[in-house]
Amino acid sequence: MDTAATALKAFDLLTILAGRSPGMKVAELAQALNQPRTNIVRLLKTVETYGLVARDARCWRITPAFRAWAAPPDRYEAMCRRYRRVLEVVAARTGELVLLGLHEGNGIVHIDYIESDHRIRIAPSPDTRHSLQHNALGKLALSRRPDLAVKVRDARLQAELAEIRRTGVAWNREETVRGMIALARPGFTNSPTDAMLAVAWPAFRFSERKTRDALRSLDEALHAR
Repeated sequence: MDTAATALKAFDLLTILAGRSPGMKVAELAQALNQPRTNIVRLLKTVETYGLVARDARCWRITPAFRAWAAPPDRYEAMCRRYRRVLEVVAARTGELVLLGLHEGNGIVHIDYIESDHRIRIAPSPDTRHSLQHNALGKLALSRRPDLAVKVRDARLQAELAEIRRTGVAWNREETVRGMIALARPGFTNSPTDAMLAVAWPAFRFSERKTRDALRSLDEALHAR
């Protein structure tokens, strides 16, 4: 049977850590998996990039992001419930389309949204997988996945990804739909497994003041828990 040995080792590591809530040291993991320390460190750094483990002092532990990632098939439902109040607050304050998105495979899926009440408004696309390199949510996802970002050949996009890492805000300035502008920022955490939020405007209704208002609304809603 053709299998990816490294992936299987990563799953073994996550399985062991999931059963040890106090966490484990690298030496303990090396012994449990019968692997050299260097291999264990490389595996830990890989799954840490995906937000599934974190280090506390000298111990490595499973994160809440892992629990959500490994949740039953109602993962979307649980994620939507967790973020629904944030969407409602931001939609009420901005009066524009607010989206909740997840990075899956080679694209972004919209798992929840609230439309604006304007006669002219942006229509969401819940059943569409959106591009990582042009969509605001996609660029944000790329910025927190170094393994994917390193494959980007466009120098301008690489510079944009660096700016997103610095500011925490990604933009889509009419790159996917003419006449639409959107910004995206992380949800409760910047883990690659957590949801992201976006606000979208028709270009004629967009302004820098509305940018500031939207970002302030997002920050306040996310920190109001």
